[in-house]
Amino acid sequence: MNNFFCLFLITTKTTMIENIRSMFSKMNDKTRQEALDCLMAEFNQESNKFLRQNWIIGGRIPEEYQEKIVHIFQNLLRTQIYRVNEIKVNF
Repeated sequence: MNNFFCLFLITTKTTMIENIRSMFSKMNDKTRQEALDCLMAEFNQESNKFLRQNWIIGGRIPEEYQEKIVHIFQNLLRTQIYRVNEIKVNF
């Protein structure tokens, strides 16, 4: 395996984790809890504290789960934006 390809794989993985962290930081408290609950159910995890500390903050998300997590977070952020816009319209 050449050095460029190894660097590309490392960079891609890091970028995906950074994107996940960025999306998580843009969530409000309610959406963050929904996200952790979804991850617990989807990946059969016992503790949302473990998910927050090791996967999100620690960046140790199993590679095979990263794409699915991005998809889940995108949908939750879309729902959050919809809820906020609905509140603004009804206000």
